[in-house]
Amino acid sequence: MEPYFTLGHLVRGLVLVGATVGLQLAAQIVLRRTLKARWTHLGSAFRRETIGILIAVAVLLVGMLLQVFAWALLYFAWGDLGNFANCMYFSFASYTTVGANDLALSPPHRMLGALEAAMGMLMFGWATALLVQVINASNRDPECK
Repeated sequence: MEPYFTLGHLVRGLVLVGATVGLQLAAQIVLRRTLKARWTHLGSAFRRETIGILIAVAVLLVGMLLQVFAWALLYFAWGDLGNFANCMYFSFASYTTVGANDLALSPPHRMLGALEAAMGMLMFGWATALLVQVINASNRDPECK
């Protein structure tokens, strides 16, 4: 019988943690570069502010979806959950800390499901902080008042 948790499992988990942080950082960079552009051609300051916030939400959401996808690829490679749709569902449920009662990883892999939940909470906090920064920056813009 395979041990419950090996160094190999830990290494794969740390690789996914690195990928998760890297994808979140990439989303932050894309967001900052996109919002630095002057969009005076879009009309009123209110309209620019609204579009900026919508873009921020979209960029951060895409970043999170890519993170969930990366974890799902690992689960699919292990073969514990069957098809890729199950892996995506399990990954979404873990990332959002909802949990998937109808699916379970094998005992050696369970720790990484919990690690994904911890990373999901951390990434939601990070994304929220970025979104608050975008909103605060638009509130400080004299054209938006």
